[in-house]
Amino acid sequence: MAKLFLVFGTSGAGKSTVLTGIRSAKTVTIGSEMQRVYANRFGIKDRDLIRKKSLTVYDEMVIIRNAILKRLSGAPGTTIIDTHASVKTGNSYIMGLSMRDFDVLRGKVKAIIYIDADTQQIMARRKRDKTRKRENDTAEELDRWRNINLICTMLYSLYLQVPVHTVQNPDGGLSAARKQVNEIIKGTK
Repeated sequence: MAKLFLVFGTSGAGKSTVLTGIRSAKTVTIGSEMQRVYANRFGIKDRDLIRKKSLTVYDEMVIIRNAILKRLSGAPGTTIIDTHASVKTGNSYIMGLSMRDFDVLRGKVKAIIYIDADTQQIMARRKRDKTRKRENDTAEELDRWRNINLICTMLYSLYLQVPVHTVQNPDGGLSAARKQVNEIIKGTK
């Protein structure tokens, strides 16, 4: 039976970096999975461009993500789903999960983990990361997005009836963040 954990965090909080060191579960990044589908269907080869497309073809995005989640929810073992609580493009936001996704995930998600860091540290990380095409948000914009992410996360917790665990990932705290995520996974039935 599938044992799933949703992991959210604002872009630049170090979600994927923390999860790279987790050995107690398989990690699947929804953005990378969706990028493969978008590359085949739309020729989009950069996953950061999906969020720009997603606002124009939201229904298509929901169908693609839902198919990925169905596959993951039917897989045996423990899986971490690395995804976003909300997707931001400019000043617009959309929910990272849909009502269809809740139908697939309910009963299979055991907990939500929200990885966070200080706003200034997130801004510095995003600036240093040359592998991604991230928006140049101000501290105020980034904090607004973090608040929206937390609101979405609590809503998902309500619908899925699971707890939310917060993990801080400050500069220099990567091993402690990984240890905390491992403890959450091992301690959740």
